Amino acid sequence: MQNNKMTDNTLLTSSRLILRQWQLSDSANLYELAKNPNVALITGWNPHKNEEESQYVIEHILCKPHTFAICLADNTIIGSIGLHFQGNSNCPLKENEAELGYWLGEPFWGKGYATEASKVIIKYGFEQLGLQRLVAIVYEENKTSKHVLEKCDFVFQHSLEKQISPLTGLIHTHLFYVLEKN
Repeated sequence: MQNNKMTDNTLLTSSRLILRQWQLSDSANLYELAKNPNVALITGWNPHKNEEESQYVIEHILCKPHTFAICLADNTIIGSIGLHFQGNSNCPLKENEAELGYWLGEPFWGKGYATEASKVIIKYGFEQLGLQRLVAIVYEENKTSKHVLEKCDFVFQHSLEKQISPLTGLIHTHLFYVLEKN
């Protein structure tokens, strides 16, 4: 069953990436990525206004268990990825399920990093946390994210039209994808 405790030394790796816990000292790096309106548009939040806002986001949102900074081998932060459980998800979940969420800074788009990080955290969720099912929600217009999910063997389940983003007020069609543990 899932373990909602994450220690400071939880570290996941792939050939090019390190997934590690967010730290308050990451606020300047987060701000540089999160102030970009192109990133905000596909994530459902507004661009960060200053480094203090990014620090608040780390303290209150990104500090959750099973949420990781995606870093290159030299510790350069390029985005975030996490598994969200009951009460912290955008959809109803059972105890052995989680929602996969991720984003990358624009300079790192199109390099395969989201797929690589997703495969690492999928393995973590199924093998270490004992999850049986993962769900992911993407905006219909986010074709790249749909492609990432399909490369990770997620299957389209259904869509919800005219959903209002609570942080931006923008209307999107949400596409729901599912991955069952084999």
